[in-house]
Amino acid sequence: MTSPLAFRFASAAHADRLVAGLPAAARLARAVRSVAADAPLVLVLPGGSALAPRTMAEIARLAPGIAVELRTGAEGLVVPGETLPDAAALAAILAGAAPVPAASADPAAALDAAGRAILRGTAKPGDGIVARAINRPLSRAVSGLLLQLGWVRPGHATMLTALTALAMLACLLAFPTPAGLAAGAALFQLASVIDGVDGEIARATLRSSKAGASLDSLVDALTNLAFLAGAGISFALQGGQAAALFAAGACAVQALGLALLGRAAWQREGVLHFDTAKRVRQGQQAQRRSLIDAIAARDFYCFAFMLAALAGVLDIALGVFLAASLVWLAEVIRTLR
Repeated sequence: MTSPLAFRFASAAHADRLVAGLPAAARLARAVRSVAADAPLVLVLPGGSALAPRTMAEIARLAPGIAVELRTGAEGLVVPGETLPDAAALAAILAGAAPVPAASADPAAALDAAGRAILRGTAKPGDGIVARAINRPLSRAVSGLLLQLGWVRPGHATMLTALTALAMLACLLAFPTPAGLAAGAALFQLASVIDGVDGEIARATLRSSKAGASLDSLVDALTNLAFLAGAGISFALQGGQAAALFAAGACAVQALGLALLGRAAWQREGVLHFDTAKRVRQGQQAQRRSLIDAIAARDFYCFAFMLAALAGVLDIALGVFLAASLVWLAEVIRTLR
């Protein structure tokens, strides 16, 4: 750029303010680097203020090597920093296809709104109906609180999921009663909700990694198997042999299917995940794809198990799940072949 674009903040505190876990100035640095590789990040701050060390560290991570210029005034194209344009919006402004946004009457509120918009954008396109209606609103609320801390990383949320899974298993084994089953199923659903937090934090703070994705997938798989195993043991201790066999069978079928999917994903992509069959089916007819994916949707069966346990019919739900798992395993094998 012959005339660098500048961003004017109402205060240095606004430039340092965390927006969905990242300082506002760092998000602008990434946008500038995306649309103009050699351009500096020019910030207009009142009174010759300086940026916080954390902000400078995040700028260096998100836009390595970018020059940061702090000024008290600027001429030419000056964008209110609190509007926080992303790369696409910035490119449109530079091309003259979009006007420079007006400064907000409440800059702090504008940054808060930008943070909420970023969190809403962390949802996955493949989210099921339960995830969209129940899990995501709850997990985004948790993510929004954690991202205000600044030091939180996706791995912390993965650890929280794992701890919830351990509490679930302990509840199922320590209290082999209908009430224990209901509490364990409720914790299983809670783990499903918390499971969305690590991905939301990773996408919001631009910290996604193969190692993190693999750990998240592994914890999810072990949580699923732990619930089935724990529920089976609980039923066996209560004398419900049929339900115990349903749970054991479903656990074995799920373990085999997950092992096949995880191995295929690791060999092909170097990442552990269990979405291979779902991704391959993207070219199939929508109706068939929706049916199979509904059977395998974790958000759906976690919520269904909780409702069934609360209603006292978890044994029936496990029988249905075993049958559905056999259909799912057949589809996994067919897809991988």
